[in-house]
Amino acid sequence: MKSLKFCSFLLLLCVVKLAEAQKSPFKFGEISTENLEMMKNPLDSSAGALILLDFGKTTFDHNFQIVLEHHIRIKIFNSSEFDRATVKIPYATDDRVERLKAATYNLVNGKIVESKLSKKDIYEEKVNDNVKQKRFSLPDVKEGTIIEYTYQVNYGSWMSLNPWYFQTSVPVLHSEYIVSLPEYFDYKKIMSGYVILSDHDISTKVGHYGSSTFNMTVQKFVAKNVPAFKEEPYMTTKDDYISKIQFELSNINIPGTLTKRYMPYSYEELSKNYAESESFGKKLTKNKFLTDEIERITSDLTDSKAKIEAIYHYVRDNFEVDREVQTESLRKIFNLKKGYPQDINMLLIAMYNEAGFESNAVRLSTRSNGMLHPLYAIASNFNYTICVVKDGENEYLLDPSKKYLPFNTLDKNCLNGRGMVVTAQNFRWVDLYPSTNNKKQVFASLELSEEGSLKGAISLSRVGYEAIEFREDHKKDVDGYKKTFSEAHTTWVINNHEIEGIDIAEEALTEKIDIELDAYAETMGDIIYLTPIFYGRIVNNPLKSPERLYPVNYGTPIEELVTCRIKVPEGYVIDEKPDPLAIGLPNNGGAFIYNVQQIGDYISVTSKFNIKKIEFSAEEYQYLREFYTQVIAKQAEQVVLKKNG
Repeated sequence: MKSLKFCSFLLLLCVVKLAEAQKSPFKFGEISTENLEMMKNPLDSSAGALILLDFGKTTFDHNFQIVLEHHIRIKIFNSSEFDRATVKIPYATDDRVERLKAATYNLVNGKIVESKLSKKDIYEEKVNDNVKQKRFSLPDVKEGTIIEYTYQVNYGSWMSLNPWYFQTSVPVLHSEYIVSLPEYFDYKKIMSGYVILSDHDISTKVGHYGSSTFNMTVQKFVAKNVPAFKEEPYMTTKDDYISKIQFELSNINIPGTLTKRYMPYSYEELSKNYAESESFGKKLTKNKFLTDEIERITSDLTDSKAKIEAIYHYVRDNFEVDREVQTESLRKIFNLKKGYPQDINMLLIAMYNEAGFESNAVRLSTRSNGMLHPLYAIASNFNYTICVVKDGENEYLLDPSKKYLPFNTLDKNCLNGRGMVVTAQNFRWVDLYPSTNNKKQVFASLELSEEGSLKGAISLSRVGYEAIEFREDHKKDVDGYKKTFSEAHTTWVINNHEIEGIDIAEEALTEKIDIELDAYAETMGDIIYLTPIFYGRIVNNPLKSPERLYPVNYGTPIEELVTCRIKVPEGYVIDEKPDPLAIGLPNNGGAFIYNVQQIGDYISVTSKFNIKKIEFSAEEYQYLREFYTQVIAKQAEQVVLKKNG
């Protein structure tokens, strides 16, 4: 990051006296015997560490460059958190890390023993061309240790106002952040998460240069007794929900020196900026070199949708993702048949436009990147580009950079709220909803022996995102998948295992498995105890936490259908069987149907599990968790078979 200076402004600036920065209320090395004697985490007895103090202070120096002071103190309870004693401080190549000191504290024979970090044990490492890091490991760390370190980072840019996290993976006793902002810099404050601040104070102080003055806004944020942030299943990214504060630079206005806007006034303005950019929107015009290829692809087609599909399949099947290709030329991408995912999508858009269709780029933030802010048009929050193309009243969202995606289907990571259509006029959003669900069907036809063994065949069909994810994970190594499957089912004898449809993204994917299971059912004289769903049932509740503060987000609807047809031994009949069950979630969020019956010599079992809603609020969490509990209990119930006579 290059150092940014106001040259003409600084020539006039002989001495700058910014408002006296607030000092840390915590002195390095002041460790209490009480904290060293602490044997259990007072906020969470299961946590292996407690952050006693996390203090940060951001100010602007005499060059209006950002300075961060960071002071951290951690109590280690057990060996699971010893890794915290190895510290990495990343920084840009033009930034500076200064005033670094660290120490370890232990209680030995009732006295506090301090072990200081030696400067020779601090290492500077290159992470990549733009980032370095300071790395050190604190000495004498054991159960009961307190570690402490402090440092200062001088950033070479006023853009580097990093987020402050009140939450971490372990509880925090005291988190405090102070930020002092000159009035010339307009930062938008964005707070997220569910932790309630213990204190939030705003004050104004005066900064001086020469005979002029300017205001400094000083804000203090304090959170106490902060619980650990625990990642849960079915969430987008932890950054959407972890408690933090960040400041995004909107504009700079130094009278008579510099005026510059960094954040557009609206998403509509940002969309127009993309559309009129030479490196983005302008690339989608004047691409006549594509005409001959388009004609070859579509010459035998008359239906507009068929042409759209044909062009999509051409790009998806003939272009490879290669992140080493550095070019802004679509012609070069076309000739090389490879490029970044964005470049491959831009090529598809250009082909549609040359073919006479209305097509635009759609900028979005993936699930792993986080949700877009509802108000502030922060360009850096976007991290992915797809294609939208219109066909009369219909429109299709496409991404040809992933070979396992069928037409009009996006990768699950892209299903994150809404995407911004890049256009210079008629601004709009598109909803990033799944065009298909996550569907798995299991059909088992088996025969049960008097000794409790099962023998027969399983047919497993995957459709929609279930098939997409399977292809993504296993297409390159089907044999490896079969081996892993076999190792995970050690009680099975697998006589045959076939997988069909893995090479064709538009088709269902089917597994056919011939199996034998010795002594699967429990026998006791003339009685057999059988759990009829031996494969495809839900064994563990994924929603383990008793409560949840943030939504459950599946990304796609889920449908799981299990049908088992089991031939019982001659002379046996059902003596006891699970009662039928039909339950549903509030607001038509999902349903579960289960039924067991005997038809002639066969037990017929049907289990249908369905999650219809994509997202459930925190208020709906208990209903959803109990729903899983009932499903698991019902699918585990046994059928009791008894021999006649």
